[in-house]
Amino acid sequence: MNTKIVGACALAIALAVAGAALTPRADSHAADAAAYPATKVALVPVVLGTQERYFAGVGELEAARQVQVAAETGGRITQIRFASGQSVAAGAVLVQLNDAPEQAALVRQRAQLKNAESSHARTAQMVKEKAATQEQLDSALAARDAALGDVRQTEALIAQKTIRAPFAGQLGIRKVHAGQYLNAADTVASLIDTQSLMVNFALDEQSSAKLAPGQAVQVLVDAYPDDIFTAKINAIDPLIARSRMVQVQAVLANPRGALRAGMYANVRVAREAGQQLTVPETAVTYSAYGDTVFVAQQEGKQPLTVKRVGVKLGERAGGRIAILDGLREGQRVVASGQLKLADGMAVQAVANTLDEVKRAAPKTGS
Repeated sequence: MNTKIVGACALAIALAVAGAALTPRADSHAADAAAYPATKVALVPVVLGTQERYFAGVGELEAARQVQVAAETGGRITQIRFASGQSVAAGAVLVQLNDAPEQAALVRQRAQLKNAESSHARTAQMVKEKAATQEQLDSALAARDAALGDVRQTEALIAQKTIRAPFAGQLGIRKVHAGQYLNAADTVASLIDTQSLMVNFALDEQSSAKLAPGQAVQVLVDAYPDDIFTAKINAIDPLIARSRMVQVQAVLANPRGALRAGMYANVRVAREAGQQLTVPETAVTYSAYGDTVFVAQQEGKQPLTVKRVGVKLGERAGGRIAILDGLREGQRVVASGQLKLADGMAVQAVANTLDEVKRAAPKTGS
C-alpha cells in the first residue's frame, strides 16, 4: 500500500517538472508569433457592377485579295519593273516579255487592214454606181473583217507579253530575273491587297445564333498587345460543322498595313452586359490546382489575417475579372503582395501599396 502511494507521488512530481519545463518553450513560440511583423498588402473590395461580356473565338487573318501573278504566255524577260516588297497600283507593269516578233507582225497586219478597208470602200462605191455586184462587196467586207481580226489577235498577244498588277497592293519576293525565259503560268511574285483583311473565326452554335451581318467585333493580335482593331461581320456560314462550331467571317480595314495575312487573332463579339462580381485581375492566383484569391478576415480584436479561397472565374474586361463563384460583395481581397502569403498569416492593409510598387519599379530608356 505504501509502495503505491510513493509511486503515485513520484509520478505527480515528474509531471509537474515536465510541465514546468514545457511552459516556457510554449510561451516562447507564442511570443515569436506575436513578434513576427504583419505582411503589408493592398486590399480591394469585391464589387458588384455591370461587366462587359463577350463571345470569344480564335481566328486567322486572311487577305481580302491575294494572287500569284503569273505569265499568260511564254517568252524571254526583257524588263523587270518592280522590286520585292514594293507597293504597286492597279495596272502597273511588272514584267515585260520579248514581243518583237508580235510587234513586227502587227505592223504588217495593220497595213493589210488599211488596204482591206480601202478595197471595201471602193467596192461599196462601185455597188452604188452599179459597177460591182453585192457579192463582191460582201467579199471585200469579209476581207476587211479578217484583217481587223488579225490585228486584234496580235494586239492581244502583245498585251499578254506585258505582265501587270491586277489590283493595287503589296508585292512579295521577286521570283524572276532579267533574261529568264518564262513559260505560261510561271509565277512572277505574289500580290496582296493589304488595305483590307478578312478575319475568319469560329464560335459555338449557341453563341453564333446571336450574331448578325454588320455587327462589330474586336480583333486582338499578339504583335500589337495594346491595340484593339475593329472589324464587321460580313458572312456567317449557314452550315454547322460536326464540332458544333459555326464559321464566321468579318472584314477588317488595314489602312496602315500594320496587320498581315496569316496572323492569328483573338476575336471578341460584345453581348448584353450583366451584373457580376468583379475583382482586379492581379488579385487572382493561378495554379494547376485551381484559381484562388486571398480574402481578408478579422474576428473581434484579433489581428487581420488572410484566407485562401477557391474561385470560379468569368470574363475579363478593363483589367478586372468576373467572379462567378467563391466570393461575396463587399469582401476584401489582396490585390498585391499575395506571393508572400499563406493561409492564416497576419497582414496589414496599405492603401497605396500598388502605387508604391509602381514607383519602386526600375525605369528604362534613361
